[in-house]
Amino acid sequence: MARIIFLQPHLRFGGAERQTVIVANYLASQGHEIHIILHRGGQGLASEISEAVLVHDLGLESHLATVDVARRLYLVLRRIPPGLVIVKLWSSILACAMVDRLPGARHHVYNYCEDLDPTDHAEYISFGRAKQNLIGWIFNHREHISANTQTVADSMMEVYGLERRPVIIPSTVDIAKTNDLVASAPADFGPGEHIVSVSSLIRRKGLDITRDALLSIDRPLHWHIVGEGPLREDFDAFRDPRGLLTITAHGGHSNPYPFMAAADLLVHSARSEAWGIVLLESMAVGTPVLAAAAIGPDEMHRALGDRDDIMRVYPVGDSAALATGVVEMLDSAVAPAEEMIDYIRPFSMQSAADMWVQRAERLVP
Repeated sequence: MARIIFLQPHLRFGGAERQTVIVANYLASQGHEIHIILHRGGQGLASEISEAVLVHDLGLESHLATVDVARRLYLVLRRIPPGLVIVKLWSSILACAMVDRLPGARHHVYNYCEDLDPTDHAEYISFGRAKQNLIGWIFNHREHISANTQTVADSMMEVYGLERRPVIIPSTVDIAKTNDLVASAPADFGPGEHIVSVSSLIRRKGLDITRDALLSIDRPLHWHIVGEGPLREDFDAFRDPRGLLTITAHGGHSNPYPFMAAADLLVHSARSEAWGIVLLESMAVGTPVLAAAAIGPDEMHRALGDRDDIMRVYPVGDSAALATGVVEMLDSAVAPAEEMIDYIRPFSMQSAADMWVQRAERLVP
């Protein structure tokens, strides 16, 4: 039995957060001792965590409270027997690096993860460049580093000047669980052509690019946006003067899969995306994908191969190319769901979960 501890800021609706929940639940179901430590719990996906997973809430909301997070984190880590601590997202990396070498925390092995594109992520967050410099120092002074894609690993080598290439442990999709969740709460959008986007409502996700593309298409379309963020009011207030494009912002949902399954096409127009787990999830429930060729979707597409009826990519930020892709995919025959599942099978849940277990068993005394 392995003991694995996930550390990250929160479990609000997002790809990295959803990945933690599904991997933790899967590992716990296999009999491993799994902990999740959050700066702030009780949000978003918290209700999806299995009762078999032990959750620790540090009770701190601010990303700037790094010293306080580190102090509370230390008190939690010293109580947990030796395990592999998987540290995700910059706020947690900064806090954990302050305590991982203290006497009360040295009995753990720490694996620091990068699952965002370091080439431009700093542009989208407060004090991004200063934080990135600190993150680079940590990655260069810690033994166990991982990335979620080959391209992120390449970027880490370049941006942080790493001497050793990070281990690749990919983000994956639980195909069976995803389809079970669709069956548990099916959605019906009714007649017409329906497009869905599942993402945070922030500029980096490129929702404005999708809006501009859909406004250039001369046919009735209904665009469903599933997610939370500061741009929600803009989409709630949107009215197409032509009367062709309808936008419905559904807010954040712990189970977005019925929305994906009910749509004709999932569009993902992120300006920066290190992977894009939502793309795999959409194909897992039988809905084809059109995605901007940021580093993650582009790598995914290259790894899975050309199937234009299942997944297409277009140049980042090119709303005209996006509009053309939408029309062509809506007018094309949809691949059978079984073929979509076969297409994404290289990124199934079990392979990544087994990699974490093997890493824990090898590294933890």
